[in-house]
Amino acid sequence: MPMQARTFYTIVILLPAVALAVAVPFAAPPPGIGPALPAGATEVWIYPRFALRELVAYGLLAAWLLWELRTRPLPAFTRLLQWAPVALVAVSFFLLLPFVLVHGAAREVVADDSGRLVVRFIVRLGLGYAYVALAEFVRTRLLQNEPTPDRPAGTPP
Repeated sequence: MPMQARTFYTIVILLPAVALAVAVPFAAPPPGIGPALPAGATEVWIYPRFALRELVAYGLLAAWLLWELRTRPLPAFTRLLQWAPVALVAVSFFLLLPFVLVHGAAREVVADDSGRLVVRFIVRLGLGYAYVALAEFVRTRLLQNEPTPDRPAGTPP
């Protein structure tokens, strides 16, 4: 029985969420920048760990994509899927923003971490588009191998 396209896309959407959920408990705390803290001092992080933020951001994106997969026709969904990496970068940014604003650290984050944040967003875009391209390539290959009425299973296309 051939795999349905919607089933394939559901797996493609949920696979990174599972990988992130497995990675969160093993994520190390961010490396300290600056001098070591004196004895008895506590360090306060202004936002959750990177892996946890990514899991929440991707969870929101996955929920939206699964909703759209159920409500849109398949060709419209595949066009929408091309925008998923941009949506993930936007969700990641807007998820980080409240933590920075609540702690009043916007100036420090922009001054100290803006370069790293831009590089992270660019890397996320690149990885996101590579994942979408890989998913489309695999889907195309799977569809080429599916039997059709004029070509039985096991015969080359």
